[in-house]
Amino acid sequence: MAEKLPMIIDCDPGIDDAVAIMMALSQPSVDLLAITCVAGNTHLENVLLNALRVLRVCDRLDIPVYRGAGVPLLNLSSKSNAQHVHGSDGLGGVPDPDPPSLDLVQSEHAVHAMLRLTKEHPGQVTMLAIGPLTNLALAIRLDPGFTGRLKKLVIMGGNTEGYGNITDTAEFNFFADPEAAHIVLSSVQCPTVVVAWETCLRNGLSWEWFDAWIAKQSPRAIFVSAILREFVSRLQNTLRSKNLILCDGLAMAAAVNPSAVMESKRMSVHVELRGTTTRGQMVPVIKNVQGLAVGPTVEVVKKCDTDIFAAMCDKATD
Repeated sequence: MAEKLPMIIDCDPGIDDAVAIMMALSQPSVDLLAITCVAGNTHLENVLLNALRVLRVCDRLDIPVYRGAGVPLLNLSSKSNAQHVHGSDGLGGVPDPDPPSLDLVQSEHAVHAMLRLTKEHPGQVTMLAIGPLTNLALAIRLDPGFTGRLKKLVIMGGNTEGYGNITDTAEFNFFADPEAAHIVLSSVQCPTVVVAWETCLRNGLSWEWFDAWIAKQSPRAIFVSAILREFVSRLQNTLRSKNLILCDGLAMAAAVNPSAVMESKRMSVHVELRGTTTRGQMVPVIKNVQGLAVGPTVEVVKKCDTDIFAAMCDKATD
């Protein structure tokens, strides 16, 4: 039997976070050790509840859920969530008549759980970070050797071409806590993969595929169809997107199946902290004539195999 891939998902569910979690749970190769939660797409109480809702529909409430940071390191931004994208509750505003109890959330803090689990599984854990990087930054500050115990870190966040989604120049996860993104990327000690915003835009799934995907009548497919309804309506009718964009799902595909990454570029990156119009932007550092603070190079994904991505999404709703 092949060895399993121990994984921690640090997330802020979030519609595409929900899909990513379901993808992980449907992969026999993944041993999901924990879901650590951070405020981002919605406030922390919703994030925790949404993680539990996803686990319940997958019949996996045995997976521990941990409460993490409820605010950024520096609480400076007025744009504190993405409820305009993910709905008032973070899962499309779909009512849950019998929500799971928050009593199911572990008493141990998410950051302490990260530190403990990486000590219990040194060099084995893949960390998938698909929300603001506050929890990871706190873990690094508490224990500078934290990322050195990871097998790999996969981040959904940032941008490489100055094209933003929460501001004109910044991607949401990095903009939500730029200082945290800076701390992580300037001090990371393990192989690191970044799935940036522009990559997600260029590696979407066709609407024809989407229609077949949500036509399934499994409980998981019905759940996904419901939470995606308003999200998809906005993509199709307001943004006129030619494809379904599921950023966190794409990052999950890259984390679980390296074959899903068809093209990538290794580079140094810097997170802008002070720019009036560019705060939170991830800047590729080519020559570094300004002497910017940069850490080890990271692998920035450029192109993915969308057939692999689609197959993993499809399996998640069986």
